Amino acid sequence: MRKALDEYTRKRDFDTTPEPSGKTGKPSAQRGRTNPALQFCVQKHDATRLHYDLRLELEGTLKSWAVPKGPSLDPHVKRIAIHVEDHPLDYATFEGHIPKGHYGAGDVIVWDRGVWVPDGEPTEAYRKGRLTFHLNGEKLTGRWHLVRIRQEGKQEPWLLIKSDDSYARPESEYDIVQALPDSVLSDRTLRPATSGQRPATRQATRQRQPGTTSNASAQAPLHEPATTQSRRELHTPALDGARAAPLPQSLKPALATLVDAAPAGHWRYEIKFDGYRILARIDGDEVRLFTRNGNDWTLKMPRQAEALGHLKLDSAWLDGEVVVLNKAGLPNFQSLQNAFDARRRWAPSSCIHGMRPPRGSIIPTLSY
Repeated sequence: MRKALDEYTRKRDFDTTPEPSGKTGKPSAQRGRTNPALQFCVQKHDATRLHYDLRLELEGTLKSWAVPKGPSLDPHVKRIAIHVEDHPLDYATFEGHIPKGHYGAGDVIVWDRGVWVPDGEPTEAYRKGRLTFHLNGEKLTGRWHLVRIRQEGKQEPWLLIKSDDSYARPESEYDIVQALPDSVLSDRTLRPATSGQRPATRQATRQRQPGTTSNASAQAPLHEPATTQSRRELHTPALDGARAAPLPQSLKPALATLVDAAPAGHWRYEIKFDGYRILARIDGDEVRLFTRNGNDWTLKMPRQAEALGHLKLDSAWLDGEVVVLNKAGLPNFQSLQNAFDARRRWAPSSCIHGMRPPRGSIIPTLSY
């Protein structure tokens, strides 16, 4: 593995760049056809030009391609993907600012991450220049192809192509890099052509997507407040200004906001769990699980949905993090990725932590 990272190491001065050296990154457990899931990430990189770096775990490193225009969900759109040097596995979670004068200077965010499942034996397919695989990420899903084309000069060009499956969409209808510009890791975003500046927080730059709103009450017509008697019957605390309304069909989660100092007075902090943020919509017997980008993941985690149904809530939106804990009780994202194996449709041994229900309710941690 160290030899595979020689070019990566040669191009960087780790005394002055925040990029990982690769000395602490460890390959995932050996996987074969019975457990083919491997990690992938797509990093949005505002260097000389804004581009997207696709990285697939293989042979102990991240095989990497620079995709100038980013992935497209349109099978008729073939994106140029320039093959670049291997990166260490711990680069998959790297976000930050590469200083001016260094290789790749500019800002980096993790635009997407998850697992990839190759069709057949991936090492030989990679060497032959024709990879077919499935992505199971927070943004990118379905079947994809990477195909090497005739080399011109020093660059090794490939094509990144989406298969025509149920996840495909015409680019004229939906451009995923425009619709979902932000980090899946830290709520950061990048403005085009802003090399040399720190990544902004999403709170300062995000734009409301069509059909969504951060105000749940705006999702449906408002009705008169519930009576005192009905509140007692429902065991629901009366909140100033609260009005009865249908349960919203969609909800945008609150995101962290960068501030210069902690708020005055008594306050608490919460641990950042390294997992997938999931929102649960409970409406009677129906439980649906959504990513913060609005993707329906109920079928990927049916046991978690079933467990939430046992809470016997009439209606609720719950906001939390799905994680897998290691022996020390700490979240391990690699283990979570491994849980989303192609042969399973749930994440065994996972937990839903930090579910934040409406004020006045207490939701226990759920473990499996």
